[in-house]
Amino acid sequence: MNKHLVRLLLLTGLTAAAFRGYGQHPVAGSSPGYAVAEPLYLLNSNSIGSSGFLPQLTPADIANIHIYKRDTVPPRLAGLALTGIVAIDYKKQIHSQSFAQLSRQQGVSGPFQVTIDGRPLSAEQVAALRIMPAAIAQVHVTPATPAVPEAVITIALTKAKPVEYPPGTILIR
Repeated sequence: MNKHLVRLLLLTGLTAAAFRGYGQHPVAGSSPGYAVAEPLYLLNSNSIGSSGFLPQLTPADIANIHIYKRDTVPPRLAGLALTGIVAIDYKKQIHSQSFAQLSRQQGVSGPFQVTIDGRPLSAEQVAALRIMPAAIAQVHVTPATPAVPEAVITIALTKAKPVEYPPGTILIR
């Protein structure tokens, strides 16, 4: 086969593939191929929450909202703000528990470390902060070993469920 003909067929195939992919709409329910980083939610200055818990809050009971970007985070929360912190002052009491209570529930005795969504907490943060049980999606405990003298409690926070509407839905406000 002629070398020029092979090149022409290759270019035609690549061009057709490019045009076919151009302008296509995403399939309903598909998500982007990358993870969207969420900020950490803090309620009443000490309880760690998540975006999955936000729909349960009553807007009328929110007293104040503070947004901290990564470079403006208070020193006591340093290290937690990979993407920022949303601090909500809520008028009502929030059910939360200390990390010591959580460790006892998980059967951990002795010293432990806490990691939330890949962010390790300092010993001061573990002592001062609390977590809302409704915000916990998963807890994984790595027991202490001779090589690692502290147990590691890894917590994954709940994420807000995206609102899905069937194709063609018209929302009227």
